[in-house]
Amino acid sequence: MSYDLMEYKKILEEDIYLLGYQELRYAIFEGEKNNRQEYQVRIEKNEAKFEVYMTADRASVMGKYEFEDIFQAFNQFLNIMQLTVLSNRRRVKDGEPPEYPCPLWEK
Repeated sequence: MSYDLMEYKKILEEDIYLLGYQELRYAIFEGEKNNRQEYQVRIEKNEAKFEVYMTADRASVMGKYEFEDIFQAFNQFLNIMQLTVLSNRRRVKDGEPPEYPCPLWEK
């Protein structure tokens, strides 16, 4: 099966926009070493698999998931985004500092 990564990236970016998550830190098919930030949700193509993970402090990898199906990878990517929003909203509500500044924590 041939993958057009730029077409998949476009589809995922449209979903992110529809959910209102464009303010989150994320990277889609940027290359594992490129555009890394702390507390960033990432999806990469690595040989025959799609990898979805979050970076932690100093952009270290935290919890990597591997999928053969792109749409399962999309689902995990969007789930991590949602959990990021919810956990940071909880932190702000509890008077704790969020992972990073983002207007989504206040909604």
